[in-house]
Amino acid sequence: MVRAFLAIDLPWKLKKKIYELSLLPIPDSLKVKWVEEKNLHLTLKFFGNISENLLEELYKETFNSFQNFISFELVINDLGYFSEKASPRVVWIGIKDEEKKLAEVYENLKKIFKKYKIKDTSEKFHPHITLFRIKKLGSKEDFEKYFNKLSSRANFLLKNLKFSVSDLTFYKSTLYSSGPVYEVLYKVYFKN
Repeated sequence: MVRAFLAIDLPWKLKKKIYELSLLPIPDSLKVKWVEEKNLHLTLKFFGNISENLLEELYKETFNSFQNFISFELVINDLGYFSEKASPRVVWIGIKDEEKKLAEVYENLKKIFKKYKIKDTSEKFHPHITLFRIKKLGSKEDFEKYFNKLSSRANFLLKNLKFSVSDLTFYKSTLYSSGPVYEVLYKVYFKN
């Protein structure tokens, strides 16, 4: 068994730009865990613990399904957050899929997952790049102020920035006390 997920990796330049947001001072009442710069990505499917044989089958099926798929561009959008019981938990940066190519990728993947009886746990696909998780929320007001400053900074640095998507990556994720370590298992390349 291996803990794995399927994602779109980001260009290094974009990771660096996104990670610049982490330099904004965080209020004392807020404890957050930023995703490491090298780990920034756009998740398409988190498998959890999955057999290595099944993962290899999924890779082969994905490879066959996307042999003639052409690279495309995505656009960085606004910041947002997911909440749990009215408290913000995960802050992310959104993605615009202007050509609807990412939606097409996702629909094709859903068919593959269905074939292998992998449950679709998401209600609706919401493409995003996770920036950080909130470990402790001391003051919601402090969070709102920080989030607004972060949004302004993100709009200045990143809004409408385009990046090319030329492959899909199957990752192994190993959890350590210092955070997860990702290892590339398989890559599915698109045509240029």
